[in-house]
Amino acid sequence: MNTTGSSLTFNPYITAFYILIYLPVWIAIISGNLLVMLAFVYHKELRKVKNYFLVSLAATDFLTGLVALPLHLVARLVVSQVTCWSSSRFIFFLPDLIFGKASAYHLLCVAIDRCLSVLRPLQYPYIVTTNRVKVFIAIIWLYNIAFVCLPLHVPSLGPDEWVCAYDHQYENEVNLLLLITAYEIPAYVLFMILVYTYVLTISFHHIKKRRELTNSMHDKNQAIADAKARFRGVVTMATVVGAFGICLLPTSFKLFFEIYIPATRETLITVQTLCEYMLFLNSMLNPIIYGYLNQQFRAGFKKVLEKVKCRYVASS
Repeated sequence: MNTTGSSLTFNPYITAFYILIYLPVWIAIISGNLLVMLAFVYHKELRKVKNYFLVSLAATDFLTGLVALPLHLVARLVVSQVTCWSSSRFIFFLPDLIFGKASAYHLLCVAIDRCLSVLRPLQYPYIVTTNRVKVFIAIIWLYNIAFVCLPLHVPSLGPDEWVCAYDHQYENEVNLLLLITAYEIPAYVLFMILVYTYVLTISFHHIKKRRELTNSMHDKNQAIADAKARFRGVVTMATVVGAFGICLLPTSFKLFFEIYIPATRETLITVQTLCEYMLFLNSMLNPIIYGYLNQQFRAGFKKVLEKVKCRYVASS
């Protein structure tokens, strides 16, 4: 261990390993989600109500890279009086839970939004308005911050312990929060899979029905194009939900593992590292999925990159 003070130590080899595997992910999270937010600002085709949740999700992922990931690495790599006492260690992982739960609720809202757009296409503009979406986004953030910060306001029932020697112990109120989160993640994923399966089925039915009911070739082509556009939007978000499930279900396992399963420190660190890496990996995937599957976001990305290129050329 390399000692930089009487109460602060870290392992340079483990630190180098973590930096090696996390640095590319951190760069991708920051740059990719910043690109999504700038595309929303500069590309007017994206400034639609249906994309508000996606931009707020991008902001959530951006903050994950900006705040949660650095604090997480500090807690995992640095042994100190601040990072290793049970009364303060949990604070370093609060942003993980806040932004992770916020991502899940954003995706739930997007699933419901896509469901309404397919099931109630005529009423959709009156049901999903800008003000309502902003209210829901505010509720998502306020609820998650209040829920995750609740243990900070509950009197501790146990002694303040040094936990870095065996990072497998939390206070009872923290364990309860982790247990609720562990059950919530698979419930979110299952609900969203059911919603998107239903919406995709309805989308196929709408495309087939419009082909049968529309008389003129022009109207038929226009109707089919509209239905396919909605279908592509659903496919994009279904892919996002699939990536979310693949990346976050290991975190649910990790939370159960930490609470209930006795394990050696080496086993625990291996499980934590793999599951936590998958969790942060999810925050970098969404911009890649948008760019690959969504034409409007792809056009927005190109516009932002062209502006950056022009400013770079002009400054040089």
